Amino acid sequence: MSTVLIIIAILFSVFAAIRPFKIWKIPVNMVTGSLFGLLVLLLLRILNLETIQLGILGNGQLKPWEIIVIFFSAVYVSISTDITGIFDFLAYKIVHKSNGNGYKLFVLIYLFTCVITVFTSNDVDTLTLTPIIFYLGKHAKINVVPLLFTQFFATNVVSMFFYTGNPTNIIVANALNLNFLEYTKVMWLPTATALIVNFLILFLFFRKSITKKYIFNNNSNFKVRNWADAIISSFLLISMLVALGLSEYINAPIWVITLAFAGIYIIEDIFFGIYYKIKESTLSVAQLQKGKDVYGIPEEKNEFWVAFKRVPWNILPFIFTFFIFIQGLNQYGAIDYLATFISQFSTSLASGIIVNGFFGIVLANIINNQPMTILYSNILISNSFAVNESIFRGSAYAVVIASNLAASLTILGALAGLMWKKILATKGLNISYIDFFKKGIIITPIVFIVTLTTLYFVLK
Repeated sequence: MSTVLIIIAILFSVFAAIRPFKIWKIPVNMVTGSLFGLLVLLLLRILNLETIQLGILGNGQLKPWEIIVIFFSAVYVSISTDITGIFDFLAYKIVHKSNGNGYKLFVLIYLFTCVITVFTSNDVDTLTLTPIIFYLGKHAKINVVPLLFTQFFATNVVSMFFYTGNPTNIIVANALNLNFLEYTKVMWLPTATALIVNFLILFLFFRKSITKKYIFNNNSNFKVRNWADAIISSFLLISMLVALGLSEYINAPIWVITLAFAGIYIIEDIFFGIYYKIKESTLSVAQLQKGKDVYGIPEEKNEFWVAFKRVPWNILPFIFTFFIFIQGLNQYGAIDYLATFISQFSTSLASGIIVNGFFGIVLANIINNQPMTILYSNILISNSFAVNESIFRGSAYAVVIASNLAASLTILGALAGLMWKKILATKGLNISYIDFFKKGIIITPIVFIVTLTTLYFVLK
């Protein structure tokens, strides 16, 4: 009975995150829904303070607090870089380089998305590139729908490449104690193969709806807050990725590296915020009337606060409560039962990859990819998941692939999909769940199978 109630709390939390509602006048959403579910379980004494402690601090092998530190510090770094305007500048240049050729623009957007996701993450890419691509219509009169789907599907593929590309990668890699370089050595080829197949299918699917020729709007422009800031931030971002790649050799935990760079970014943001305020104080009344932007002073001068507000903090209680829920399932033996059940079908490297990949992507589209990954990571590290090392590694990486590509099957597959839909809705473009699924069901299964097959040959 306790296990059933925890599962109900999980499903309730996911539903509240996907479809927020109100009980009387109280909003039930991603934050309040998960906390409400946790509170009920505590009141019923199904969970206790020890469960919360283990759910947050971990059990030695899986350390949720490290995952949270890595995710939010990496997100802050990415957002801080984005607000400098460097990505907007690159988008502007891409439209120029396309020379009015819609097919060329389609290819460049795909490549641009890949580059940005590699240097940030899929969530940051969704938050930043989606509005930029939508506003390509500002720079040129084009049908942005094929470009938006291309961007979203591309970011869900390339996010598999690096450890930091998706919070779900961090969860699995942290549970299995994988370092940054080891993870990339395995995932680069499956990701590269998936990117090629994904692009070909996307192009064939959207070839008739791509705007073949467009006229560039000469009145449009990009906004870089400060070129010194943009260059410094870009350099620091690249430096962080290099440091993560060398983490094993410099004997520094990944959470320490991302946290240290986030601290450097915060100092940089505060410095430029002070710089803008000092510069504004030197302007005369006549100069202020012309407009502060003329003198390189942005409307929002406090860069730290601008970046801080854009961090998706509402995910924090959602993730934490799910770690606690899964710890509860673990205490009542449900995790060991699932581990025993799944390991019975994981009898070889091939079956381990197929079974766990399939279960992972289906489960992610039922309860969302982050809860699925938290649950599955606990299954993998359970003593009841009785498989050899080869099958174990194949199963783990298959779950990583499933957690990323789930977002390209249905909007419900990942929080990124819900953010993507919400951003577009605020711009007046409504993508229905059915319309998204019609595209996802054609494109994603092929990409998924190819990626799992490539993983098999990498690990064989």
